[in-house]
Order: sequence, then C-alpha cells, then structure tokens
Amino acid sequence: MVSTQFFTLTSIYFLALLSPGQDFFLIIKHALAHGYKKAWWSCWGIASGNALYIVLAYIGHTALSAYPTLISFIEYGGAIFLFYLGCLLFLAPKPRIDTSLHQKSKMAFTLFMQGFLSALFNPKNILFYFSLLFTIIEPTTALPIKLFYALWMIGMLLVWDMFVALLFGNQHALKLLPYLGFVQKVIGVGLMGFSLHLALKWFLNAK
Repeated sequence: MVSTQFFTLTSIYFLALLSPGQDFFLIIKHALAHGYKKAWWSCWGIASGNALYIVLAYIGHTALSAYPTLISFIEYGGAIFLFYLGCLLFLAPKPRIDTSLHQKSKMAFTLFMQGFLSALFNPKNILFYFSLLFTIIEPTTALPIKLFYALWMIGMLLVWDMFVALLFGNQHALKLLPYLGFVQKVIGVGLMGFSLHLALKWFLNAK
C-alpha cells in the first residue's frame, strides 16, 4: 500500500512540477535577469510557501478523517479538480514570458519573498495539495510516512525549481521556450488520465 501511494504521489507531483505555472515563470524571469544563483532564493521562497500549504492540507486531512462520508465527497472533488486542471493546461494558449534582461540587482530577501508570495497567493496550490492528499494518501497512513511524503514533495519541488533556474540562467535557454506549449498539453493529458483512472477505480470498488 505504502509503495503504491509513494509511486502514485511521486508520479502525479512530478507531472505538476513540469507544468508551467506562475511560479515556473517567476523563476525563469529571475534566472534570466539575475542569474541562477540569485534565482535560487526565489526557489527557496516558493518551496516555503508550498510547505505551508502542505502543512495546512495535512491538518485538514487529519481533522476530517473521522468523517468517511465527507472524505468520499472530497476525494471525488479532488479528482474533478485534477481533471479540470488538466483541461486548463491542455486548452491553455502557448505560454509567453518577458525575456528582456534587467540589470538592476535585487537583495536575496526580496527574491525570497517574491517566490514565497507567488506560491502563497496562487489559489491552485492549496486546492492541488488537498486534491493530492485526499485522492492518494489514506487517512490511516502513519504520521512518520506522511511526514516523509511532505519532505519528499518539498525536496522534489526545490530540486526541480533550482534546476529550472540553472537551466534558464543563460541566454541560450531562450531556445527552449517555444516547446513549453507542447509540454503543457502533454502534462494536461497526464492529469486528466490520472483523474479518470481514479474515477474508474472508485466505480469498480463501489460495485
């Protein structure tokens, strides 16, 4: 059970990391304008904001575990949200970014706070984590395993974001921007497929 949860959680979370959202483009902007080392401060800020939402999602997950009927409704809602998110990514127009470089330097704290606030004020983050936890992780999962999942997700997020900053911290990376639209659609299909798989599994179990 735990190994299945871990594999599913890792797969879906990695798909989500690949999707070009507002945090993704903030990192690219900072990397292009200030270099990857300074952009890493934004990555730490984004990771901190996501860590806060994971904690809130875990608290809600634990508090509601005593109400199995409500949990079921939330699980279905989570699957619907993941399908909706997949549709948005698949149908979204080709992402664009201002690639002009700015020479004005910024303090590390400013870059950190921009990343933190970007993650914090993205309403999809909290909905995504609730969807992820309620559709994949069983309420009976032991607390140490849940903590491991949380640290694993934050670690994946931080490593990926820092890699993106490193990748786009030079002018040659601009050649990769035209391919973001295709990647976006592939990820959208992946999320829709996962949500349909969950719905089919619950339907068969209900029989």
